[in-house]
Amino acid sequence: MNTWSTKSRLLGIVIGLSAIILSLGPTCALPFSPFEPPLVDIELVNYTDYDVDPYIFIHPNSGVPLDVLFQPENELIVDPLLAPEEVAVYTFDCLDVGTIGSDFAQMYLSPFEVIDSDNGPVVDKGIDFFCGDIVSFIFIDDGVDFFTRVEVNGEFITDW
Repeated sequence: MNTWSTKSRLLGIVIGLSAIILSLGPTCALPFSPFEPPLVDIELVNYTDYDVDPYIFIHPNSGVPLDVLFQPENELIVDPLLAPEEVAVYTFDCLDVGTIGSDFAQMYLSPFEVIDSDNGPVVDKGIDFFCGDIVSFIFIDDGVDFFTRVEVNGEFITDW
């Protein structure tokens, strides 16, 4: 009788936990899904009329100094350049993304004329974003300034 009682309790716990997890749905606030590895999407959005080289760098650790982040081995190569109005999404295992930054994106007015972004924003996992988030680097030319805005899940984080 003890064996059935223990099995019944375990089955009840498993069913109860499963029901709770399933009831949370796809917008679950858990930092990861127990059914798949945690991911981070990095979205690059070109809101300019010109090609943009985003100069995105990714380091697996959070809070790394800029001289460590902005090394060639950490660069996300975007080839071809990000076309006008283009959106590109890159998906990474969350363990591979700790700090993400743009080292002053470049907007190509022509093959001979390039403008550097007014800013080079950097965001860190655990502070600005978490596993499962979409981190958007949005390149904007408002006619006066060319700058990079960062949003996480559609919410403004920084543009400086």
